[in-house]
Amino acid sequence: MNDGAILVNYDRGEVVDTDALAKALASGKVRHAAIDADLFVADDGSLFGPMAPYRPLIESYPDRLELLPHAAADTEHTSRVEGARQAVDQILSAIRYRKVINVKGEVPDGYVGSGVQTVPGVGAVSAGNIARAAEDTEALLKLRETSETLSAIWGAIEATHDPVRRAELIARHGKALTLAANTLQRECDTYGLFGRFEG
Repeated sequence: MNDGAILVNYDRGEVVDTDALAKALASGKVRHAAIDADLFVADDGSLFGPMAPYRPLIESYPDRLELLPHAAADTEHTSRVEGARQAVDQILSAIRYRKVINVKGEVPDGYVGSGVQTVPGVGAVSAGNIARAAEDTEALLKLRETSETLSAIWGAIEATHDPVRRAELIARHGKALTLAANTLQRECDTYGLFGRFEG
């Protein structure tokens, strides 16, 4: 590897020899490393799994090592595919245009920082996300109408305790409920309205 190389391991934590990585980080042979691996918590609170050997390194190199919990591998959420696409796009952007997206630490010499990106469904929701949706009158109407449709149908199902009558309601309104749910999810994805709210 060239001096000052960047190591990205999004395959398996065990692929990298952590002792060798520690030496390479100490010498500057590896300038930055990003590792994506599983981490588990035992009943006694101890950590184990492929990421565990990397944990001591993060204390020595907090600005040069990024550890990711391999969580995307455990979900069928659309963010898994979008995250993979984004990773490839970011690598190509760095190689072709010398633009670094989601930089960790300082932007390397000869490169330009290109801000922060997340895929739909990942990251925090801000007041700005909500404001952007509210400024789009068509999106705002769609969000309100689909929410009202969902509320009305679920309210009717909740209020109906007779199993036969409830089954009739589901048969009659199931298509509209599913369409409204899918529309609401799509609009929320578009405006980044999934995740925790952080003002």
